[in-house]
Amino acid sequence: MLLGGPYWPDKVVSIIGILIMLYATLHLNLRRRKGLVTSGPYSVVRNPQYFGAILFIINLTSRSYKEVLGDVGWLGPTGTLLVWLGTLGAYILLALVEEAYLAREFGEEYAVYKRKTPFLIPFTGTHQRWAEIVISILVPMLLLWGVVLVNRVLFP
Repeated sequence: MLLGGPYWPDKVVSIIGILIMLYATLHLNLRRRKGLVTSGPYSVVRNPQYFGAILFIINLTSRSYKEVLGDVGWLGPTGTLLVWLGTLGAYILLALVEEAYLAREFGEEYAVYKRKTPFLIPFTGTHQRWAEIVISILVPMLLLWGVVLVNRVLFP
């Protein structure tokens, strides 16, 4: 159901998201007993599970958006996007709460890791908290719009 339909751009983003979530979860569970995990997917971003989940929900949102544009569904395009933004905001907030816990738990070790590893989006490292949050909203929004536009072109 989640990967059905003809919209292969959605499927690609969704499968990548699922694979990132699975890899991050397995890696964390295998390394957790050794202290702060900074290897594997955690060397690319501090919150790879949330990054994978965001990629996955881009699939669901893109498909919903495409389908409601054809007058199917009760939520409508604006409602679909607002639910997606709320979900994205929830993942960012959850990541911030977890980071506060990790900062207390691991102190300076976490501070060093935080300075060298991007928050949520790979290759976007910054030392400014506000910039990390803005990037974590803008990049998924651009990716969502890109997927919606590609679907519109490929599947009119």
